[in-house]
Amino acid sequence: MKGKYLSVGIGVSKRKNAFQASLDAAHAAVNDCGGPPNFSIVYTNSDYPQREILRGINKVLGSDWIGVSADKQFNNFVGYDEELVVSVLCLKSDYLHFGVGVAENYKKNPKESAKVATAQAMREVNADRYVDAYVQFTRIKKHDYYKIVRTPPYFILAFASGAKFIKGKAIPGQESEFVSGILEYTGPHVPIFGGSASSSFEKYLEESKGENTQFANGKMYSDAGVVVFCICNLYFATGVEHGYVSSNQYAAITKLDKSGYEILEINNKEPVAEYARLLGISKQEYLKDPSKYSLTRPFGLVGVDGTTHVKEALPNPDRATLHSTFKLNPNSVMNILDYDEKRTLDTMRIALKKYRAATKSPISISLFCSCSGRRPLLAGRENEVVQHAIREIPKTYIFGFDSFGEVGATENSSAQSYSQTVTSLVLYDTLLSE
Repeated sequence: MKGKYLSVGIGVSKRKNAFQASLDAAHAAVNDCGGPPNFSIVYTNSDYPQREILRGINKVLGSDWIGVSADKQFNNFVGYDEELVVSVLCLKSDYLHFGVGVAENYKKNPKESAKVATAQAMREVNADRYVDAYVQFTRIKKHDYYKIVRTPPYFILAFASGAKFIKGKAIPGQESEFVSGILEYTGPHVPIFGGSASSSFEKYLEESKGENTQFANGKMYSDAGVVVFCICNLYFATGVEHGYVSSNQYAAITKLDKSGYEILEINNKEPVAEYARLLGISKQEYLKDPSKYSLTRPFGLVGVDGTTHVKEALPNPDRATLHSTFKLNPNSVMNILDYDEKRTLDTMRIALKKYRAATKSPISISLFCSCSGRRPLLAGRENEVVQHAIREIPKTYIFGFDSFGEVGATENSSAQSYSQTVTSLVLYDTLLSE
């Protein structure tokens, strides 16, 4: 799809031969883009040979691309499709410039690794000093400052290795710490979009299997954090949505272990028993199916702007304490959220409706990262979510994946890693100076 300032192409393939699938998808994306792109993003099915996908993508796109393995993939061409082997997004614009940084084995020191990768990405960005300066000069001449400060001329893409199993041992991701490291380097106001490299959600839960893959600069990694710094002279926006509503029940996290992941007390009481009491059920009933309640009545951290951030927790083997999927701070006050099926089905549509209302400019591409944990709640209705979004803005391209962790920022809050959420980034076919 050729635009005035930005051309976009999407290619997908379900061919079982991973090399041929990657060739087909990459060629289709380049053709749809109207020629060779200056940057691309690739999502892969982790069940297929990743090196074969790497080989095929490199043959068509060279090394100017990044990617991750995903739980599932979706886009406006085929909707949500469990059989997709590879999806390719190509971007072509004189007003977008990308730099890539990679931190291998980032989980050993996620914050410092993020700083190193971000610094590398900023050094590597292929800026156009003339065009970039001209757009910003024109913008300052034409616009009020309140418009300028809300949309900076840059954003970051962040993709890191998420939760996996290695030799039967569960290895958690360190996405929250990685994002925190990026913001420590850049300051708190840089917009970030991304997600975790993931594997099949079903195999991870039911078979305790799953490794994930990251790609950058034509290379493949297994435990890396990838940061992309983008100088963006186009209007863009980021957002965060989920399908829950707040309730009048609260839980104070009164005691944690040193890691911040193990909840030792809620409201000064045993966590599992107190959580069950807040749910209105017995401890025994809760322990029969804790995942059910983690998905339908999760903890929600309420932000200063009134938004809620989902924080899941599950019982430890001691059946008394809880393990949080994200690091918590002592004395955090959590709301017990209620699942809303309609909001969950409309999550992406709601996001696009907000983006459309913000400006009359056309949206060229909408990138989404959706939590894999939403799929059990949707029970086979995943494609409805995508179709609702397509109907909201039929002419926009949609490119997304299901992930074990989502990264995003709202208009009023800094970027962070989320759970049970959909994060998004949209690019408009409009210069910041217009």
